[in-house]
Amino acid sequence: MNLPTVQPDLQLHTATVAATERYTKTWHTLSDSSYWPLKMFVALHLWLWHLDAFKKDEDPVPLFVQAFDRATALLEFARDSGVCGGQFPPHNDLALNEHNFESRVSGLFCDAWVQMTDDIYFDEAYAFTKERFEKSGVNLEEFFGGKTVLDAGCGSGKFSAALAKFGAAKVIGLDIGEKGLAFAREQAKKVSYGDRLEYRCGSLLDIPLPDASVDMVWSNGVIHHTLGYEQCIAEFSRVLKPGGRLFLYVNGRFGLLELLQDTLRKTNVEIPRELFLHYVMSLGNNSGRVYWLMDCLYSPYEWKSKAEVVALLEKHGFADIKQLIRGVSIDQIEQVTMGLPYAEIKYGEAQLKFLAMRI
Repeated sequence: MNLPTVQPDLQLHTATVAATERYTKTWHTLSDSSYWPLKMFVALHLWLWHLDAFKKDEDPVPLFVQAFDRATALLEFARDSGVCGGQFPPHNDLALNEHNFESRVSGLFCDAWVQMTDDIYFDEAYAFTKERFEKSGVNLEEFFGGKTVLDAGCGSGKFSAALAKFGAAKVIGLDIGEKGLAFAREQAKKVSYGDRLEYRCGSLLDIPLPDASVDMVWSNGVIHHTLGYEQCIAEFSRVLKPGGRLFLYVNGRFGLLELLQDTLRKTNVEIPRELFLHYVMSLGNNSGRVYWLMDCLYSPYEWKSKAEVVALLEKHGFADIKQLIRGVSIDQIEQVTMGLPYAEIKYGEAQLKFLAMRI
């Protein structure tokens, strides 16, 4: 198995870490809830900043530091202006914990999913999946044709629909979010292959399927949002038939994007997600971008390196592990693979997408 490798450059990130620490420290000095509109503005524009800045063929490190320092200065100006009189104390019940984790996370995604338009839901998901796999030499009709597939963490069901369209005999979409599942069932009524889509409520930590019952497990950007990363992989192994295939997408490590997301996520936790969702929607962002923003700025992440993920797959009975290193032009892994300037600094290992066989 020959997988491309990206190593962390901790010295490179010294200045960027210091900039995010200054930002975080200042953010927390603005404790009054009336600062929320300003904080939403700052967080959103830091996120949007990277979309433009990372397109440039220049060293992103000084740009990153400059962007965070400007955001910090804006927060400091508001704090030092004395305008806020402290009439609206902070809320103390917004943090995630083990008791509210699943309900909060499923609620976050469901709120974003049900805003998704049909062009994003059906057309974009299908087209992007087709291009990503075909660039990696995988014929999707042959790969999925006639198989029973578990879409593990199906969310709104948009990838479940794509898998059925590629020819899967049956797609079982499993998720903990009832609101998203209800939306998926309604979406299935719109297409001719909807009778091959079945949606169930359940946790990936204890999949409600018998051992060796499916030909394929599809898990697209899910398990890094759970409280049991390794347990999910163990469950995928359990429900797969011997010789069955796993598609697993998680996020790799070591890039500036990881630092950006973690910083914004840890500070944004004090702002109600419903308020931030309404804010970004009111600005006219399309449903795909809204979902992406909420995923990146509110959902919890457990980052693991490529080596760690491969080790977990091997530990739980997977072999013939192949990394898919191509994608559509906007995919981070495509930019790293094609050797675009500073791509490894920006994205590190980028998206980790694996095909693996259950022994």
